Amino acid sequence: MKLNFALIFKKNYHSLFSLIVLIAICILSIRQSYLLFHTVIELFSIVVAFAVFIVSWNARKMQDNNYLFFVGIAYLAIAALDLLHTLTYEGMNIIPQNHFYANQFWVATRMFEALTFVTGFIFINKHKRLNADLILICYFFIAVLISFSILLWPVFPVCFIEGKGQTTFKVYAEYIIIAILLLACYLLRKNRPHFSLYVYRLLFVSLLFTVLSEFCFTLYISNYSTANAIGHCAKLLAFILIYKGNVETGFSRPTDLIFKNLTDNEEKYRTLAKNMPGLIMRFGPDLTCIYTNDNTLDSTSIAEHIELLLLQAHQDVEVKQTTLQIPIGNKIHYYATQVIPERISGKGEQYYLVICQDITNLKVAEQELQALNTTRDKLFSIIAHDLRNPFTSLLSYSEIIAKNANNLEKEKISQMGVRMNQSAKQAYFLLENLLNWCRAQTGVLRVNPQPVAAMQLLQVAKRFGEPMALAKNIVIVIEDSPDVKINTDEQMIGTVLRNLTGNAIKFSHPGSTVVLSTVQIHEELIFKVTDTGVGIEDDMQKKLMLTGESYTSPGTAAEKGTGLGLVLCREFIELNGGKLWLESKVNIGTTCCFSLPFPGEQLTDET
Repeated sequence: MKLNFALIFKKNYHSLFSLIVLIAICILSIRQSYLLFHTVIELFSIVVAFAVFIVSWNARKMQDNNYLFFVGIAYLAIAALDLLHTLTYEGMNIIPQNHFYANQFWVATRMFEALTFVTGFIFINKHKRLNADLILICYFFIAVLISFSILLWPVFPVCFIEGKGQTTFKVYAEYIIIAILLLACYLLRKNRPHFSLYVYRLLFVSLLFTVLSEFCFTLYISNYSTANAIGHCAKLLAFILIYKGNVETGFSRPTDLIFKNLTDNEEKYRTLAKNMPGLIMRFGPDLTCIYTNDNTLDSTSIAEHIELLLLQAHQDVEVKQTTLQIPIGNKIHYYATQVIPERISGKGEQYYLVICQDITNLKVAEQELQALNTTRDKLFSIIAHDLRNPFTSLLSYSEIIAKNANNLEKEKISQMGVRMNQSAKQAYFLLENLLNWCRAQTGVLRVNPQPVAAMQLLQVAKRFGEPMALAKNIVIVIEDSPDVKINTDEQMIGTVLRNLTGNAIKFSHPGSTVVLSTVQIHEELIFKVTDTGVGIEDDMQKKLMLTGESYTSPGTAAEKGTGLGLVLCREFIELNGGKLWLESKVNIGTTCCFSLPFPGEQLTDET
């Protein structure tokens, strides 16, 4: 890569010219006298320190870097102490002294400055803005105490003895200052992301030159020695770099110094928007999309559905939100959508931020929860209504017998016992159905298909219903049916047939017939339970098998029902791969039918 020296010179000729002028001044002044050389360098450092303070103070409402802000405010006190160091230097004769106050001010000021460099890193990660007035007052009082301890109170240790040179305290103090400055270098490197590369390099090199300066001040014997001069030159370079890093950057490159964190935060939020699971879009004043994050959602199709919402937000200038239902493939997807109006300051134009979050899974979970609530309400309704009746009967008859056992006839007690037995059976049958139904709803009840003879299932159902049928002089008949085996859950289908047979007896007139049968149609085996009872109206047939509904009516002999039988039958049959339906006419009768998958196995004599 070829260096363009002309371009480099064009960009930096001001700095090069200033550096040449300063070097010339230093050479001329040191030739004239060391005192003049010292005064020039110290005054330059004081001017820089004041300039750093002025920039930091006036930019305190915009400064986004707490470290630069803290150090900049502290430089006012450092400049004031450096001024006292200059005024009390040997040969100035401005403040009468015989104790080499300048050396004491030097040590105190450099220690003060080094500690400030380290202390500033305590606040670098604080999001709260620092109190500039409090910092200024604290440093003012510290500077006053240092001045008083040197000029008024003889408590500050002696740092220089004429004819002997620096004291042990002065030398060790310089090494401690060097250690603190090296710690500041380490902390600066550790907190590199808080500074622009340009400012970071200038501050780091400035600290290194300050370390060099302090090392030189551990070597001299005379205040006018070569080591002292080299130390002041290193200090000059350090302050030039501080000037470049704080003062010049604060004016010519304000975004590097003041808005460094703002730039970083913008990049963070842009990355966050791109990687959010939801869709983020931004619309201009003319409602055209000007930004969308990298999301897998189809922003074009969603934009078509939010036009009305955008118009409403444009008219009302307020946040609008809704849930979009967008068909994608064979499925409806739900999106929680929010439109937020934004007014760009200075331009007066209205922009719109749109945030879409896919809540399809939440909607599905909500629908499942509603279904569970429906199931719960159904369960509570059955328990509250149907379970009360048999227990009311049991409580009433048992109370009569308990109070009047000695006065009742034996036949009367026998009749009450029969009624109590019927109520107990009804409660037991209800609880059995409830238990089976709840197990099916919660997934605890598993289908266990086994080969079973269809005729066997019909015969078991017939034996179950005969006692109830006998009480009403009803005959249960099994019609000639194909004697086949089906692969199904015997317990579930047995429960279905018991419920359907019980319902047929309940709604049949005394002296009638209930017919159980099966018929094979293609790949299905149809079970039928037929009665010649009261029948069911058309609008009632659909409601009888809805989980969220509870319909029951007394039988022809005032028998009570559970209100759950057909619902349980439908769910058990669906678990076994079949379906349930009704064929009924009022006052003619009802046939309850359900199908199960077939072919099965044709039985033979050996079977």
